[in-house]
Amino acid sequence: MNRARDKSRIKPTLLVCAFLMILPFWAMSQSRNITGNVQGEENEALNSARVLVKGTTRGVLTDENGDFNIDVTPIDTLLVSYLGYENKEIAVGNQTSITIRLTLSGNTLDEVVVVGYGTMQKSDVTGAIVSVRGEALTDVKSNNVLDGLQGRVPGVEISRDNGRAGSDFDILVRGRRSLNATNAPLVLVDGVPYGDNIDINPADIESIEILKDASSTAVYGSRGANGVVLITTKSGRKGVSQITFNTYYGVAEAFQKVPTYDRDGYIQAKIDANKDYNNWDVEPNPLNVFPGDEITGFNEGTYTDWQDLVTRPGNQQDYFLSFSGGNDQTTYSTSLNYFNEKGVIKADDFSRYTYRLNLSSKLNDWLTVGTSTVLAYRLREGRGPRFTDAVLMSPIVPAYDSAGNYIYQPNFANPRKSPLAWLEDSEESREYRVFATAFAEIQLLPGLSFRTNVNADINTRRFGYVYPQKVPTEGFTTSGASFYYGNSYLWNNILTYKKDFGGSRLNLTLGQEFRTSRNENYSIFGQEQQFDQTLWYNFASNQNQQTTSDLTETALASFLGRANYTLSDRYIFSLSGRYDGASQLAEGNKWSFFPAGSFAWRLSEEDFMRNVSFLNDLKLRAGYGSTGNAAIDPYSTAASLNIDPLFYEFGAPGQEVPYFGYRPVALASSDLKWERTQQVNVGIDFGLFENRIFGNLDFFQAKTDRLLLRDQLPPTSGFDNVFVNAGETQSWGWELLLNTVNVDTRLFKWQTNLSFFGSREKIVALASGLTEDEGNNWFVGHPILVHYDFNKVGIWQFGDEENPTFTSPGEIRVQDVNGDSTINFDDRVILGTPNPKWSGSLINTFNIGDFDLTLNIYARWGQMLNAGAYSYDPRMYDNMREVDYWTPNNPTNAYPRYDASRAELPFESTLRYVDGSYIKIKNITLGYNLSDDLMEKTRFSTMRLYFSVRNPQILYSNLVKGLDPERGGSISYPLARVFMVGANFTFD
Repeated sequence: MNRARDKSRIKPTLLVCAFLMILPFWAMSQSRNITGNVQGEENEALNSARVLVKGTTRGVLTDENGDFNIDVTPIDTLLVSYLGYENKEIAVGNQTSITIRLTLSGNTLDEVVVVGYGTMQKSDVTGAIVSVRGEALTDVKSNNVLDGLQGRVPGVEISRDNGRAGSDFDILVRGRRSLNATNAPLVLVDGVPYGDNIDINPADIESIEILKDASSTAVYGSRGANGVVLITTKSGRKGVSQITFNTYYGVAEAFQKVPTYDRDGYIQAKIDANKDYNNWDVEPNPLNVFPGDEITGFNEGTYTDWQDLVTRPGNQQDYFLSFSGGNDQTTYSTSLNYFNEKGVIKADDFSRYTYRLNLSSKLNDWLTVGTSTVLAYRLREGRGPRFTDAVLMSPIVPAYDSAGNYIYQPNFANPRKSPLAWLEDSEESREYRVFATAFAEIQLLPGLSFRTNVNADINTRRFGYVYPQKVPTEGFTTSGASFYYGNSYLWNNILTYKKDFGGSRLNLTLGQEFRTSRNENYSIFGQEQQFDQTLWYNFASNQNQQTTSDLTETALASFLGRANYTLSDRYIFSLSGRYDGASQLAEGNKWSFFPAGSFAWRLSEEDFMRNVSFLNDLKLRAGYGSTGNAAIDPYSTAASLNIDPLFYEFGAPGQEVPYFGYRPVALASSDLKWERTQQVNVGIDFGLFENRIFGNLDFFQAKTDRLLLRDQLPPTSGFDNVFVNAGETQSWGWELLLNTVNVDTRLFKWQTNLSFFGSREKIVALASGLTEDEGNNWFVGHPILVHYDFNKVGIWQFGDEENPTFTSPGEIRVQDVNGDSTINFDDRVILGTPNPKWSGSLINTFNIGDFDLTLNIYARWGQMLNAGAYSYDPRMYDNMREVDYWTPNNPTNAYPRYDASRAELPFESTLRYVDGSYIKIKNITLGYNLSDDLMEKTRFSTMRLYFSVRNPQILYSNLVKGLDPERGGSISYPLARVFMVGANFTFD
């Protein structure tokens, strides 16, 4: 019995063993060839991605279009990997064609990045380069992609010009170097200079690389002194046609109201301004306190919130439609974009229309031609009321009369006009831009290619205005228009050789470039236009017409070369040089050479580091480079004259006739050379714990000499000044970029991006051996931008009369710096600088299932602001920001007393300076990506819905609530808080 049972158990076991033995042979008999395509997150083709049959050594690499084919069986699993992306496993099953989409791993140390005149793997990069791509470019919904980079890239300061609709951004890389020439970086789109006025939708941008150190930027020579920003737009790819539609709509509100006095506070402040501080209990006569129409408002309880009258709920809307695809010969990517913004100030409207086309066609095995084109149209309408007038206007006078019409001068005793009067003015700006590049690339030999690019950048802008006469008794109608036409043409030729020796790589680049630019400006101005309705289209009826015009032309010629060599995947060498000639410099000094060299050592590839299990990547970098700056106005080296009127008396006494003569102003600069910056950079790139922690740390020091300065000349010379090379500045700083994957599970992922950086600068020398130039606020040993004034230490109080510098109770008390018991100009000191001690951002991204949440916090710390736009009037002639001011019953040291008898108090300017440090939430975005199951029920391949808030909250600021520190305390055109909803759709 037992033996029988044992035999019955053995039979199934033998059958299973036989099946397992036969299965591999059966599977081999089912072997077949399948095709596939490997893509990145943005559906871009991944060239040289590895596709491996798991558990075997059989594998292939994808081609330039991301395509592959491989022999597999139904039971095989494909393991797909690509540098910088998460590995992915795909079960083959019965599939014959597979599309595989990889996601970024967050480890960008080995991704392919764009460098000057080419690309390379980041593992081979030896300079300080930061690459931003993917969702990081579109997290912040804005008309300008630079908005989303604020604080994200260490060493790069980005700030909005103002709060106007469609306003642009200023960008600064590693601080200031020059005193007179520009400090703005070079911004290129697809390899061609474009400027920081970016008309391209962020969804159209593949990547942005910021080149920060001189070893990276020296290949751009004179234009790379202040850093380089490389913007690469998206291209189509073979075999996949895709339609993308993105849209959002946002409602905007003024970020905060300026906290001025309300009715009661204003009345009390005016009464206090008219009191005698020695007889404080004596109340002044209201007729003496409230002049003109204010006495009526005081008696009748009038209260007007002028800020509410000039603001409105604004809105933003954006529509983006793109088509991309291609075949074996031709790829294309084209898009249309419409952006519209109505500002939070009335009559502030902006629209932008953009068309983009990238087209590439492979005519045969050795020739590829194509184009990259951007067409942009900008329209700005409306002048809008002056917000500063709304802040300063008296709150106890009415805005409208009994008939509902605005009152032009609400208080006849105060000449300030109603801010509503500006709504009658008409302004319009129209700007057209054509930015077109055509290229041809020839494959001369294996690894050797030649590319030629021709670019035309044509820009026209027309601005027109009519300011009609508001009331018959005052002023007159003025109107005018200006027209700008600019064009620049660039032609460059690039020869590139690449060779892979298996662990060692060689990359050689030689180039030649020539660029010309021409700018024409015309303007006309007149008065008493016959009909306001003709706007700026008919000046024939204008009186007192004036016209101006000017022309500037420049040219830049360049020759460049670069060599990169990677030895055994460990030691990386880079040398580059550029020879530039600029037309605006003096004869004999137009040309200069800018060399650079750098070295990197990948320690993580050394044998002695392979057993360090937590270390995935470690690279040390060091570099030196020299760059130049010739960004001064054309013709600055030539002598210049001014036309000045001279009056002579002819005929009857007192009748003068003007004659115009020429007066010499600037002496010719016959020896003007390039401004030169030499910079040293050392850095480290690292990846730890399976790249759950990765980033880089850089330190830099730069010296700029031969500064382009105007040196003042003695009056006896007959000239005012002359352009010279003189002076020197230094700057130094640090930059940290840290990325962490804090939690990574199937249902929950948490990633953090930390950017932290700071820099210092100082003037080392000035022209003519000066140690200070008070006219320009330049001081040797101090930053380029400083606040130079008396140092307020408090308010004079009763009992301080014995102090030799005492003036009067309630007035500003300043420091007697030299201790001579007298306050004069010698007691002025450098109070601070608008440069921060450090800046940074903390960006946290949470993924929970199909939901994601991004929180972006930005900080700028240690700068001093000059809030001079908001003046202090001791008379309380206008309304003011509510402050803690001195009275005998409130002996504060914050603000001085009001005094209606004085238009200005001594040392009043010292009230402007405040600590500008702040921390703010820049952006919050909550998104939902529809799951694959839901997508199968729609015609979309992907769909994302999101809600976003931009500029939602200030977490810390020493400024009074209502003044945005990002605007430097300015009260004109406040920044907006925007609440947005949007959707992104993709059709394959």
